[in-house]
Amino acid sequence: MDFNIISPMQVTDVELVASNIAENDHPDWGAGTTYAAGDKVISTASHRIYESMQDGNQGNDPVADDGTWWLDLRATNRWSAFDNRRSNKARRADQITYSIVPTQDCDAISLFGLTAGSVRIEVWDGAVRIYDQTFVMADTGHVVSVYTYFFGGIVYARQKVLNGFPGYIGHRIDITISAIGATAEVGHIVLGRNHLLGTVLNLPRIDFVSHSRKGYDDFGEEILVKRGSTRKVEVSLAVPTIQAPRVMDIIDEVDGLATAFYASGNGPNFGVEGLGFVDDHGQPLDVAGESVFPLILKTLK
Repeated sequence: MDFNIISPMQVTDVELVASNIAENDHPDWGAGTTYAAGDKVISTASHRIYESMQDGNQGNDPVADDGTWWLDLRATNRWSAFDNRRSNKARRADQITYSIVPTQDCDAISLFGLTAGSVRIEVWDGAVRIYDQTFVMADTGHVVSVYTYFFGGIVYARQKVLNGFPGYIGHRIDITISAIGATAEVGHIVLGRNHLLGTVLNLPRIDFVSHSRKGYDDFGEEILVKRGSTRKVEVSLAVPTIQAPRVMDIIDEVDGLATAFYASGNGPNFGVEGLGFVDDHGQPLDVAGESVFPLILKTLK
């Protein structure tokens, strides 16, 4: 199987042209309004939610505040799909829609933290729809016996990766996340340019990293605090040595960015995919022709 990484495009007010999620989580901050401790506001400039730290809070712009007057809580619901976090999800009853006009060529899209029965991707060149695919999110990988086929219930995939669609500059990409009769959710959306780095060699390693904590009360009873988990993915890639500079340039391009990575090919990807960042990358070079590059990535919560 091949290992791919998506160089992400930043999504701002320029790229995000429409959504059916209204940005009305809380009242918009007003310079003339006096806020009490605990009051919450949003800023449509930063697309974030803030909580007042003190009474008598007036005239203090939360976007410019240093934490004295305002606590930055999280992205607004509309923009939670682009805040580099999988756990802070955009939510809406039945369906979520986003319309994005890329400012750079992007031929790949990856959606994480999904609660959806289906995902539809459309690409428009002006008034002409040039791409239209709907993906049913039922995950058949949980069917391991006749019993689970009939009685195991329906399990839905939590993420979807797609590449090869014509997301050129100026085209409009419409994303529809549907969970009719329930609450549609998406944790993070990555759009960008897909890069094939190399071939995954045998024995890739995926580690479960728990961030939960265990403590004890005064009587010695355990206190469990659930804090979620992430994964550490280690792969070794076979890459023609002549392509070593290309691979290192791609790694440098995505360094410090929340990006998508995944394995592709005819067979299963064995869970080698996620939303995360490059933690370490070595390049021992075999000048004879093909080198083996170890790569470590960590997923984001």
